[in-house]
Amino acid sequence: MSKSSDNSSSYPRTEVWQGEQEIFKKGLEELYSVKTRYDSIVDDNGPSIILNNDVVLQAYSDIINRGCRIRLITEISAKNISYCKKLSKLSDLRHFGGVKGNLGIVDGLRYGASAKSEEKKFPTEYIYSTVKSFVEQQQYFFDMLWNKSIPADIRIKEIEEGIKPNVLETITDPLEIKHEYLNLIKSATNEIMLIIPTKNAIRRHADIGVFQNLKSIISKTKDNKINENMKIRILISGINNHHFMTERQPEKIQTTTLVSFAQSSIPYIELRNIETDSTTNSVIFVIDKKESLVIEIKDDTKEKFVDSVGFATYSNSRATVLSYVSIFESFWNQSELVKKLKESEELQKDFVHIAAHELKNPIQPILALTEILVKEKPDENEFQNILKIIDRNAKKLFQLTNDILDVTKIETNNLTLNKESFNLNDLISDIVEDYKDQIKIKHIKLKHEIIYFDKNDDGKEVVDEKNETQEKQLDYENKIKAVYIPADKIRITQVISNLLNNAIKFTEEGIIKILVEKKPDEQKVVVSIKDTGTGIDSSIANHLFSKFITKSKGGTGLGLYISKNIIEAHGGNMWAKNNKNGKGSTFSFNLPLLL
Repeated sequence: MSKSSDNSSSYPRTEVWQGEQEIFKKGLEELYSVKTRYDSIVDDNGPSIILNNDVVLQAYSDIINRGCRIRLITEISAKNISYCKKLSKLSDLRHFGGVKGNLGIVDGLRYGASAKSEEKKFPTEYIYSTVKSFVEQQQYFFDMLWNKSIPADIRIKEIEEGIKPNVLETITDPLEIKHEYLNLIKSATNEIMLIIPTKNAIRRHADIGVFQNLKSIISKTKDNKINENMKIRILISGINNHHFMTERQPEKIQTTTLVSFAQSSIPYIELRNIETDSTTNSVIFVIDKKESLVIEIKDDTKEKFVDSVGFATYSNSRATVLSYVSIFESFWNQSELVKKLKESEELQKDFVHIAAHELKNPIQPILALTEILVKEKPDENEFQNILKIIDRNAKKLFQLTNDILDVTKIETNNLTLNKESFNLNDLISDIVEDYKDQIKIKHIKLKHEIIYFDKNDDGKEVVDEKNETQEKQLDYENKIKAVYIPADKIRITQVISNLLNNAIKFTEEGIIKILVEKKPDEQKVVVSIKDTGTGIDSSIANHLFSKFITKSKGGTGLGLYISKNIIEAHGGNMWAKNNKNGKGSTFSFNLPLLL
């Protein structure tokens, strides 16, 4: 085939080539006339057209052999990846998604373009121009796409390894936003983060089925089992006061609160309240920490979702998605902090009320009875009874003061221990003796049980158990094996006394056991106080060892909090549970043995 002359010397012209034959012939002439570079954009069918025509392939090879450059942009997909791999060896190939139509520029002087092609077929119409301003404009367009496109080897690797390309897309059609939103929910596999910033937005989300879709991805899997791997967290405005529709039929409408909705899906859906203001104007949605959708709320007064939204931004870019993850986590942690601060404020108020009440209770009889002693001068028997009442209330006042001081020491990390080595069973024996009169008031028996884990000559574990009751006034020193611990004797007495007081307070009749388990192999001793009382109230079970938690008519709710911190300061642990038989509870703690 003869080569064309330099067409740039001809007068500027624009023309339309018609038919495959003419386009093929004149197109080859342009390819053979390239002196420096050939820039081309082809749609996804373009690579197959080039590689299925030996003559065109030869022309490309000729351009490279003459030391010229070919820059080629196309949309590389799974459909044309095999062609693109071969084409990348003949040219500088790059990927740009959504390419429509074809164009070519020779040496920055001549331009040609056609509409979208069919696979392996040449176009039937082709626009050709040498008008300088028009060619320069197209060259600028090509260079802009070239700078934004992805090298072919990166795109090919993404397809072969199943990696989604980074996308940052703006969606302006409200119906498309709704469709994309619901589809993203259904595609989630591990985790969903969702911020709904306004009360009206909650209702609109319910109307389009967001909440039901969230629940369905938990409850429905391929084998119809609960998806235990799914974690859903929602930040929402005023979670306690909103209802949404669960079923609409001609004869009835069923609704539920968001809290009930979440509780029915626990532990898979967590709700937290978010404090919003006028600047919070977007729904933020993240799935699997891989994709995000941010939806602008254009008009929050609108009833329908599609009328309320402006535009949405979708992205699967790691940097973009992680930035929204960071925003969500910040709001999530902030919400928890606000919740704790509010709870703390309520607890402080409760404590002031409880402390004032508890202080008032012993102070009033002390003042009143002291006045009687001074003014009325009672007889000896009445005098002694009054002194006992004053003494009892003074001790209550003293205990309350000590509890408040202990809490202050714990909160400021100033709780000090005066450790010494002593026999724990001797201490328990003395405490049991001190409680002899107190348990006579109720129908309660107090038992001290020792379980000693040891090993015989064969290395097998042996359990030696001794049971003693308060009724027999037994000498524990001679009958119970010693359990020596390095601890603060006064503080451990405080802990055991506190647990015994609680057990007696909540037990009207039955048995209270103090069980000591010595475990040399674990280098620990476990002490348990087991009662037959009312048990642990379910409403406080998860916060049993927190400050100011109490279900009794009297008391500050500080005893268990102080006791747990004393045990932990010794390197031990404290826990509690209701008994399996449904009667009473068991409070336990462990401490290191003396080595």
